[in-house]
Amino acid sequence: MRSRGGIAAVTRRTKAVGGMRSAALLKLLVGVVVFGMLLGIALTAPAAAAWNIGYRGLDVQDPVSGELFPVAVWYPTRVAPTSLLLTGSLSACRLPTILCRWIAFAMQAASNSPLADGKFGLIVISHGAGGFALNHLDLAMALASGGYVVAAPTHPRGSGNDIAGIGVWVGRPKQVSRVIDAMLEDTALGSHVERQRIGVVGHSNGGFTALAVAGAKPNPSASVAHCRQHPDDARFCSSGGAATREATRTVGDIPDLRDPRVRAIVLLAPNAAPFSDDALARVTVPVRVYGAECDDLTLVRYHATRLARVLPPQTEYILVRGAGHFSFMTPFPWALKIVAGEAARDPDGFDRDAMHGVMNPEIVDFFDRKLGVEPDSGRQGSVQSTPSRGSRCSKGG
Repeated sequence: MRSRGGIAAVTRRTKAVGGMRSAALLKLLVGVVVFGMLLGIALTAPAAAAWNIGYRGLDVQDPVSGELFPVAVWYPTRVAPTSLLLTGSLSACRLPTILCRWIAFAMQAASNSPLADGKFGLIVISHGAGGFALNHLDLAMALASGGYVVAAPTHPRGSGNDIAGIGVWVGRPKQVSRVIDAMLEDTALGSHVERQRIGVVGHSNGGFTALAVAGAKPNPSASVAHCRQHPDDARFCSSGGAATREATRTVGDIPDLRDPRVRAIVLLAPNAAPFSDDALARVTVPVRVYGAECDDLTLVRYHATRLARVLPPQTEYILVRGAGHFSFMTPFPWALKIVAGEAARDPDGFDRDAMHGVMNPEIVDFFDRKLGVEPDSGRQGSVQSTPSRGSRCSKGG
């Protein structure tokens, strides 16, 4: 009512002013009033608060082998963070700080702090073959800061280069489901997790894992058929093809591994070969897919782009120009880059840090939209570009 009265008063004051001058003055004054209203709204609207981040580790029992595997957990807290330096085994680095910064993953978090009051969504992050829980540390931190409990397991190693066999095809999806169980059963965390707001992020073979828990039934023979039909997917088929063929002869039928608690998934350079088109059509949850233009391990045309074509029409697909298969992993500490080898390198000219600075908030936004923080905007994915210099897709150092 105040704004309407203000505009009416301006109209009355300008009646004595003639012709075009009156109209111009009216527009100017109304514009000033509206601008003032918008400025007032902008100044008084609460900013989206970023949470402090808590961190803890726990062990979960593998439902296939019975062995324990470690899980890193981040969550919103009100406790002020400190500097933590973690090794790949999730233990604190005990060396002098200057050495730890070369070999350990650094983060600002409050170790073993209490979870903030309230209810939060849960996101499980599944790493690629041969990876570990900290491979997507910066994404986990972004999600926790945005109001999610985040659990990242170090999956037990499967056979066949950690690409094929029961330990991968069945073990990984069941491990994700077991992590969800553990988080909901945890005495400190479980009561704070909203059971209707659970999602999964998967990179590479973690993308296979996310698709399986989202309802796509894997079929080992699909990978064999893929490599027979597409010999140009040479690196993928040479690294896992022989192991897959051997495992296919002994594994038999894979059970349905869908976990109905998973309501949305994000796929990063995913391995889609173990799924037929019919199997992928069974996925009904919202999906966001990131493909890497220069990915020579899971070629986008056979994996990420295929998923964008076969999955439901509302699937969001982003092709990152100049990125490689491993560009989605968190940057490695300086000394570990030598050990990590290719996983720490990007195509020439590609800026992994800059890409993560854009991608991580996008993923938080996706889960916010699809898991019910805000009404779904109906926004669709699009092909995005990350600037690259020099010869695109050539190997970097």
